[in-house]
Parts: sequence; structure tokens; C-alpha cells
Amino acid sequence: MKELIYIVEDDEGMQEVYEGAFEEYYETRIFDNGIDFLNAFKAKRPDLVILDIMLPEMDGFTVLTKIREEDEKIPVICVSAKSDEVSFVKGLNKGADDYMAKPFSVLELLARVKTNLRRAKLYVTNANGFVIDNNLYKAFYKDADLGLTLKEFALLKLLIGKAGVTVTRDELFREVWGEDYMGETRTLDMHVASIREKIKNAGGKDCIVTVRGIGYRFEDK
Repeated sequence: MKELIYIVEDDEGMQEVYEGAFEEYYETRIFDNGIDFLNAFKAKRPDLVILDIMLPEMDGFTVLTKIREEDEKIPVICVSAKSDEVSFVKGLNKGADDYMAKPFSVLELLARVKTNLRRAKLYVTNANGFVIDNNLYKAFYKDADLGLTLKEFALLKLLIGKAGVTVTRDELFREVWGEDYMGETRTLDMHVASIREKIKNAGGKDCIVTVRGIGYRFEDK
């Protein structure tokens, strides 16, 4: 599935540039003002935002502030005809991940987008309402912190990372407890039971399937 990019740009010529640059690689939605964008953003999160600073009604810095009130992690690339250092610093201080001055090459734009998407994936994984934050070592279900221990976090992260695939008990022990683990094998089952309980308390359904005699599988559906 293609990653979704929201673009906030009121210049029709630039809108065409974005459409031509991204149509082969990404799914895009283009907004010509900040208000329409924010309404769409609240309804559905994209994977990345490209935000022009010079916008009608509500400037890009204001839009960026509102984005960060809703989501601290989503990558935002600010774009502006202003190439001065003050605008650059202001954008970064308000939470931009990157800043590009017009005019820019399409190849540079694509490279910046790819880099920011890759960086975001290193820290956050989304699946079926779950968010795995590798920076905070926390897991969330629909914005609720599950309160997992480090071992529980590592287990859920591994299972979600291989969603739909049965992960053997040996692999789970090896990846989470290490090669030399010699403890009680029931430890794994107890940790999974604890994860299930915490997901249930957060309002989630049991997504971890027990495959008897083999291991566990995360069902992403």
C-alpha cells in the first residue's frame, strides 16, 4: 500500500508539480488552505505532511502548531519562498522536521520525503490501532498507554512487526530474553497473558493468537 502524503499548497502551479512528482510513488491529497487540511487531518492521519508557509487565512506556522497539538511524531516538511534563516529557525522551533526553500528540484524533494518517512518508521510502528513507539519504549492502543514492562514491550513489538506470521517460542525467547536464557518456559505465556489483559483494559480486542506447541501470532485485522 502506498504511503499517504497530505500537501498544503495554494499555488496551482506547485500543486501540479507535487502531483507529477508523487503520483508514481505515493498517494496524495492536496489542500489549498489550512482549515480544510486540519479537518481532514483530524479525520485521518497521513504518513507525512508537506506544508507551505505562505497560505491564505491561516499561515503555515499556525497550521504547524495545530498539527503538533494533535500529533508530535508525524513528519512535517515546511516549504516556503522565504529562504531567510529566521523563517527556517521559526519552522524548526514550531516542530518542523525539515524545511525547503522554493524553488527546489523534484529529485531533492523526493529524497527529503523518503528520508523523513524512513526516519519516522524507525521510531513508530502503527498496526490495527496500536502504536509502538521505539523512542519512548511504550505501546499505545488508540492513544491509551498500555503500561507495558520492557519485556512486554519487546514481545508486542516483535509480534506486531511480523503480523500474520506465527512466531515460534524459540524465536520469542531468543529475541526478547537472549540466547542464554535458562528460566521457566512458562515465563513467555505469563508475559503474553499480561499483555492481553492490558490491551483488554485499554478497550482493545485480543489480537494475539496462541498456536499450541509452536508460538504466537499477531492478527492485524
